[in-house]
Amino acid sequence: MFAGRYLWWMLIAMAIFLFFAICFDYVTWAVVAMSGCARIAGSCGPIILTMTGTVKPAGVYLAGGIILAVTVARTRYIGLGWAWGLSAFIWFVASAPFPLLLASGWTGQLKAETVLESLPVAFLFLVAFCAYIGWSFEDGGGKPLGPWRPLRAAIQACAAYGALIAVAQAPAFAALPGRLLGQPSLSAWLEALQPRLRDLLTFGTDGNGLAYLACGVFASGLMLSLVPQNIVQLGARFLAPFMLRGSRH
Repeated sequence: MFAGRYLWWMLIAMAIFLFFAICFDYVTWAVVAMSGCARIAGSCGPIILTMTGTVKPAGVYLAGGIILAVTVARTRYIGLGWAWGLSAFIWFVASAPFPLLLASGWTGQLKAETVLESLPVAFLFLVAFCAYIGWSFEDGGGKPLGPWRPLRAAIQACAAYGALIAVAQAPAFAALPGRLLGQPSLSAWLEALQPRLRDLLTFGTDGNGLAYLACGVFASGLMLSLVPQNIVQLGARFLAPFMLRGSRH
């Protein structure tokens, strides 16, 4: 999946999410109003339950599925390994509740303090990675993760740390085996393992300072990897999107 198509599908997914998270309640109200169910006592309940309990969550899941699918497809297209797709999946699952919290800001009841307190580090990793793979590597935009081996190692180490800390902090990972595989014992084992893994990764501290530091190094490394080996090529690379295709050569 080339960069333009990836960005297109990401915009489509975000539009679907915003529609179902913010505007779908108005659609539900319109359906109830047009159905005339208010004339019969109790007949509006099944309609509202279907719209808000089935259709709306399905739309949100559809948007999330599109984002995850195109991210993995784009990752494979530019030559990154499956481990990056797994990392994107982990960050996505760990940060999934946060966009729903942002969507509730439409009501005007969301405060900045609440956003900062609820902001998961995995969401920052995911945003940085999705923005990075949207770069047009196909049109001479460089090599994914850059040509320098130490920089690639630093980016990969920070990504691995971000994925592990997301697994250690997100309760959703402990619940997955019980929901998908019907293994509550495995869920209980993972739930007991998470605090130990979190203490190991944070060296016993309560804050997320190391996670934010790793995220900062990760994002900085991704930006630095876009710098070409030959600094003379830097101007041509950034001017390329504004030039006609036939005039690049």
